[in-house]
Amino acid sequence: MTRFLLLFSMVATLFAATANADNAKGEEAYAKGDYAVAFKEFSEAAEKGDMNAQYNLGVMYEHGNGVDQSDKKAAEWYQKAADNGHPEAPMALQLLYEYF
Repeated sequence: MTRFLLLFSMVATLFAATANADNAKGEEAYAKGDYAVAFKEFSEAAEKGDMNAQYNLGVMYEHGNGVDQSDKKAAEWYQKAADNGHPEAPMALQLLYEYF
């Protein structure tokens, strides 16, 4: 059982590191205005459960940077980020709903 938990922990850590790497690539591309690459990287990381990438997709949809602006999709991504513990996502979601 201990070996299983150790193996599970290692796989989970590797999985999270991969998602974080995708998000970091996305943030770098976003800062350069390369929204297509940012969207690709954020999407990959977000689907893996990366709360930062989920939040970043919310920002992209809220402001229409590289995607068709959609408050509904922004809210969905902010909610996923909030559910995963992103500290700024609940406020972003609340502000979005105030102006929805």
